[in-house]
Amino acid sequence: MDKKIPGTWEVRQEGKNWQVFDDNRQLIATLAEGPDLETRARMIAMTPYMLEALKGVVELMGDEDLPDNGEFSGGAVSDMVRSAVAVARGEPI
Repeated sequence: MDKKIPGTWEVRQEGKNWQVFDDNRQLIATLAEGPDLETRARMIAMTPYMLEALKGVVELMGDEDLPDNGEFSGGAVSDMVRSAVAVARGEPI
């Protein structure tokens, strides 16, 4: 079993399937078909951690947008971050 990052869920392999369990050991997801099952299970397990990181970015940005860097539009990235947090909270975007 891997070392678990605080704020993430647990990933286990059961035969060919990958499962994700929350902090209360409740089954969140079973991935049984498709490519990259382990990678997808680990991404699901990171969801709580990533949400906290995105909420932190929103707090740091406030009402301002991130600056453009020549390759990325700061406004577009800021909109994506705000939208991701809103969707996770069940809010309209």
